[in-house]
Parts: sequence; structure tokens; C-alpha cells
Amino acid sequence: MNRHLGVLTLMAALAACSGPAPAPAPATITPKLRDLAKVDACTLLVQSDFAKPFTKAPEPLNSPLSCRWTTEDNSVWMSIENESLEEAKSRVNDGSELPVEGRKAWWGVTSDYQAEPQTSTGVVVTELEAGKVLVVSAERTPPRYDIGSVARTRTVAILQKLVS
Repeated sequence: MNRHLGVLTLMAALAACSGPAPAPAPATITPKLRDLAKVDACTLLVQSDFAKPFTKAPEPLNSPLSCRWTTEDNSVWMSIENESLEEAKSRVNDGSELPVEGRKAWWGVTSDYQAEPQTSTGVVVTELEAGKVLVVSAERTPPRYDIGSVARTRTVAILQKLVS
């Protein structure tokens, strides 16, 4: 009994010395994906997102949430696909993980020096939510600089407009 009383006394003394409990950590605010039914894909990038002027107006592609932007030596296109990131990884040759804006992403660059004209293509596949990915591809003709960075920076610009 004395032993239990000693333990209780020690616990009471420690509790009195410990001060107030730390405040709970603030909740992490996860950016929410916009209602994609209300998104016009061709407005997700604008002229100021590119180093050179458009050679033609942004054009919707066959998929509902897709668009292509074309400049003198670049073509960038995007689509939002109903597939998991694991499924979408097959779109990227020799890819590797590269988080984008805190989201899981997979990216890679391929060059075709046998084609005429020669091209390089960078692809970034970013998870928007379970079963939905953003696919951004950038193609450069002729291949002279890191087209992967073009694909990634356009992905960032699009993501900033898709989440709030």
C-alpha cells in the first residue's frame, strides 16, 4: 500500500511540474481539386506561361479535359485522365518519381533522334486524387534544351489553377 501511495505522490508531483499540455498541431489544409466539370482546359495556360508567342490558338483535343498549346518550337498538351498514378506511369518511358506541388508524380524524357525532324518529349503524370491524374507533355523540335523542365513548369502552372 505504501508503495502505491509513493507512486501516486510521485505522479502528482510530476503532473504539477509539467505545465500545460502542448496545443494540438494545426490541421494541414489539403488543397481541394476544383469541380472539373466547370474547367475549360484551354484556359489553364496562357501566353505568359510561354517564352515565345503562340503560333495558333490553344486547341481542345478529343478528350473532354484536354488542350494543346503550340509555339514556334514547342508543343505542350495536357489531359486529365481517369486512371491511377500506377496505371498512368506506363505513359512515361524510363520514368522516375518527382513530387510536384506536394503531389505524387512520375516523369521522364525521351528523345527521338531517328525521326525527321528530331524531337524530345517530356511527360509529367501527377496524381490529382485517387483514380484521376493530370498528364502534361511537352515536345521540342529540334531537341536543344531540357524539355522535361518545360513539362514540369507547365504542370505547376496548371495545378495552381486546378486546386484551391
